[in-house]
Amino acid sequence: MNKRITVYILLFVLLNTFIQQNLFANTNHSQNAMLHTPTETKRWFDLAVEYEKNGKIEESIQTYRQALHHAETENNLQLKAQILNNLAILLSDSGLRQEGIELSYKAYEAYLMLADSARAANVKINIGTDYIDEGKFEEALKVMLEGLELRIQCGDSTNLAAYYLNIGDVYKQLNIDKKWKLFLEKARKLAATPNYATFDTKICILNELGSMYDDNKAYDQAISAYQEMYNLSKKEGFINGMATALNNLASVYLETRQNKKALLATQESLTLNKKDNNYYGLVFSNNLMGDVYLALGNTPEAKKHYKEGINLANKYDFKTEFVNSYEGLYKTYRKEGNWEEALYYHEQTHRLTDSLKNNELQEKVLEIEAKYQAEKRERQIELLHNENELKNARIKLQSVYIWGVSFLFILVSAGSVWIVRQKRIKQRAKQVELEQKLLRSQMNPHFLFNSLGAIQSYMLKNDGRKAAFYLSNLSSLMRSILKNSREEVISLQEEKETLEKYLGIHKLRLGERLNYVVSVSDELDQEEVYLPPMMIQPFVENAVIHGIEPMDKEGIIQVRFYKDGNLLVIQVEDNGAGIQDCSKNKNATHVSYALQIFKERVANLKKRYGTEIFYSIIAKDPSIESGTLVTVKIPLKSF
Repeated sequence: MNKRITVYILLFVLLNTFIQQNLFANTNHSQNAMLHTPTETKRWFDLAVEYEKNGKIEESIQTYRQALHHAETENNLQLKAQILNNLAILLSDSGLRQEGIELSYKAYEAYLMLADSARAANVKINIGTDYIDEGKFEEALKVMLEGLELRIQCGDSTNLAAYYLNIGDVYKQLNIDKKWKLFLEKARKLAATPNYATFDTKICILNELGSMYDDNKAYDQAISAYQEMYNLSKKEGFINGMATALNNLASVYLETRQNKKALLATQESLTLNKKDNNYYGLVFSNNLMGDVYLALGNTPEAKKHYKEGINLANKYDFKTEFVNSYEGLYKTYRKEGNWEEALYYHEQTHRLTDSLKNNELQEKVLEIEAKYQAEKRERQIELLHNENELKNARIKLQSVYIWGVSFLFILVSAGSVWIVRQKRIKQRAKQVELEQKLLRSQMNPHFLFNSLGAIQSYMLKNDGRKAAFYLSNLSSLMRSILKNSREEVISLQEEKETLEKYLGIHKLRLGERLNYVVSVSDELDQEEVYLPPMMIQPFVENAVIHGIEPMDKEGIIQVRFYKDGNLLVIQVEDNGAGIQDCSKNKNATHVSYALQIFKERVANLKKRYGTEIFYSIIAKDPSIESGTLVTVKIPLKSF
């Protein structure tokens, strides 16, 4: 279960059902007097609010529709805007998200007509959360940044922390942790200032802090944050906040193998979500309940809750939760040994994940933010120019001097920006070119052709189980290579798993001619040690193709990771043909190409991080033992 994603989405449900409406409670109090006019519209509005408070959502929606009709008849624009906003939130929470978005845009236009920029900005945030639930992250970031800009322009700092919290969570959804933590820290600092954060925003910040602690494996701090969130929510009678805190506590308990505590927390959360008619919460709690039962070994109950999660996610159109339901079923069927069903749900999981979050989408999100920042700078330059013109009119004797200084400042700034931008573009282009070379070296056609040929042989032998198993491994390997190629660094554990998958596919083809061992010394924490992805894969590939494959006898490849002082030492050793014999091979150019890519990466890492990477390639003495020993030494904690 991708807990990072699910915690994030549940937070936005919390924002939709609590923060969004409270944002309006503290904005432009002078206009609130209009809401107390004893009209037919006001009476229907008050009744709808009462239904909503009592959890009668369907009755509240129908009553808001009646109130909207009367507001249009009476031409009461202020109440119409408030009704549109409240109704839009309820519809979105009930699964009617498209209609909710349409009504939110109408509410936004109404508040602009009322010159109420603060409330209009709040509506923009609401629209962004709806786009998040639909998986439309590009649109979400765009409208949220517009809302933040509008709120800052109107000079209203009320609950401003919520804006930074919402925008930061978009980056969290995309696993761009640096941006997420930056916006969360800004929200936390604003929350410490009176009037910059409401009670419910502070609740959400506690939720996010708990998530961050959990990611950093500071489990005691995470439990403390979530427990405080639960206690504050219970004190205020905020059911959604209680349910969210319980789900997150259950997730931490699962990670720390406190499964019975996790079960109790999830059961209470499921009860609260049913009581609150929180449809998304029901989907989330069912998936989490499936995780708990899977950890307890009760696979029938696990499948029951995962499938209920799929039914609810489909009914109420929660696309992002499908991934968690499918992944849970994949793990459950795999545990039962039902490989056919496991393979089906495994492929469904990755298909949905790739469609919702991919590299191109992340680049578009960052591009939107960059455009926003550029437009903001242009507006600031334009404002500076206007101020200079006003000063020129008042002080004519200084006009030439002021104009000259301003023009020079703009020219120097623009030139500096252009130079820096060109330098970054060149650096990025070089980095992308190197990544593409590396990726091509990992996914060469010969490897894919040979692997698929080996899998086909199992299929021709009617050994479907092995064919499916290796096809799943090949798919997993390709996905790992594509994913890792976009990362600057990965954990030692991920590198080890990718190498084992890679060697396992080669063993499928070579059989008993290839044996391999990938070992990590106990003094290395595999989850805490990081290194550039696929750093030694070219040497491993050379060991297979040019070392083991040409031999008739049984060969072995040993990959060792161990610590030497402050260095991470990686060794690739084989008993194959050796460097001299390899040079006679018709594919010897591949060896040089792989070594060239490795050298380019070493040079690039040194330039970027100042990290000195040492390596050596030694041919063994043929009179003693044939083969090659490659050693790579990387300073620990360099990345």
